[in-house]
Amino acid sequence: MFSCYLKLERRQSTKKDGSASKTPRYIATAQAGYFKPLQSIKNPKGQIVMYHQKNRDCNPNSTAPTRLQCNGSINFSSVYLENLTIGETIIGYGEPPQTKELKDSKKGSKPNPFFESKEDGYLFLISPDQQTIEILIVPNSRYVIQGFCKKLADGQFDEALKQMRDTAKTM
Repeated sequence: MFSCYLKLERRQSTKKDGSASKTPRYIATAQAGYFKPLQSIKNPKGQIVMYHQKNRDCNPNSTAPTRLQCNGSINFSSVYLENLTIGETIIGYGEPPQTKELKDSKKGSKPNPFFESKEDGYLFLISPDQQTIEILIVPNSRYVIQGFCKKLADGQFDEALKQMRDTAKTM
């Protein structure tokens, strides 16, 4: 069902000048399963760091309200929301970037580490206070990920989600 589970927890981010950043910064604290592209987005400390950004600030043409961006300005996914919840937890979905190369304002372009997994889909569980984001990788589900999102909200994946959470190892 799910090939990988990743739990991100919010950490305060500071700018180079020492002031607090307005963009929420998340660090992966637990993982179950495997998703090869995650290896290429780790920082020098071996951490997976993502930023939850509003698209109107960085990509006004996107139909998704927010996105997750990795270190090195690599877009992990847009986060589409359809007013689905489990209790108060917000459920969303997304997919990897589809292009072989990613635009880089400093370097022109760079290889897309998610290109080999471009047919996968992502499910997002966002805590009401936005302190935690959980990501579920669903292999080969790009075209049906919205249906998976609705099934998750309906409780059809409760057991699979519990199993991923229970087997997740601290990072």
